Amino acid sequence: MNNPTNNQIKKWVAEISESQQEAFGMLFRALYPQLVQFSLRYTRNKAVASDITQDAFVTIWRKRREMKQIDSPKAYLYRIVRNRSLNYIRDHSSRIMGLEAMKEPKVEMSDLENNEQADQQLQLLKQWIGELPDRRREAFELSRFEGLDHDEIAEVMEISPNTVNNHIVAALDHLNERHSEYRNEANSKVQGYD
Repeated sequence: MNNPTNNQIKKWVAEISESQQEAFGMLFRALYPQLVQFSLRYTRNKAVASDITQDAFVTIWRKRREMKQIDSPKAYLYRIVRNRSLNYIRDHSSRIMGLEAMKEPKVEMSDLENNEQADQQLQLLKQWIGELPDRRREAFELSRFEGLDHDEIAEVMEISPNTVNNHIVAALDHLNERHSEYRNEANSKVQGYD
């Protein structure tokens, strides 16, 4: 089950609180890949992201008796992974920056001509998302890339759902504005006005 519903997750958590290892395994298999990807956005290191995610699940197992009381176990897991990823960045920031400077970008040659425009647009989108203030970008990515709802994002980020909504609306406004500028520029070049 790759994308379990909140009700399914709550059912597993109820079973986990009764020390049912099978339910824990199902929760782990269902959420582990997306939590690793989420941590990877912060840490930029797959091994570290995997370790952080595994530690989050260990925390869930250790606190299994208390888990029934948590309204959104999925958001709780995301918050654990987010906080541990941020702690990792804080504790290793100078080392991470040095390694990032040494990395060479990967270029795949297959279908380069066919994918060049799509790659360019994807890079522009990433650039535009990167222009967002940190908290706004985080809310947007949790919504659009992780599929969390406003209440879950609010719990992960420890802000109100209204603030989450404001961040997402502002992010979409920014992206629409940047896309309009891009299209106007492209149209000007095509028409020879540049």
